Amino acid sequence: MTTLNIGTNDMTAIKEIQKMVVQKFHFDVQIIDTTNNKNTTKTKWAEFAEKMDGLFTPDIVEHINASRKEARDNFIANA
Repeated sequence: MTTLNIGTNDMTAIKEIQKMVVQKFHFDVQIIDTTNNKNTTKTKWAEFAEKMDGLFTPDIVEHINASRKEARDNFIANA
């Protein structure tokens, strides 16, 4: 068995692809929806990124960039 991952949630397109594959190649095609599959194991960094997603506002990003520049400038000045 081989898995083909199709990057869309458009079930109409997926059904059309299934129909085409069955008609042209005579394959047994099963559709397994994994978009809401909670059985996949995530790394700790993937979980962290998921928690942090959407928390950064443009003001926070601006502050982080300014702080990083300040830290680099201070490092160069003290080197």
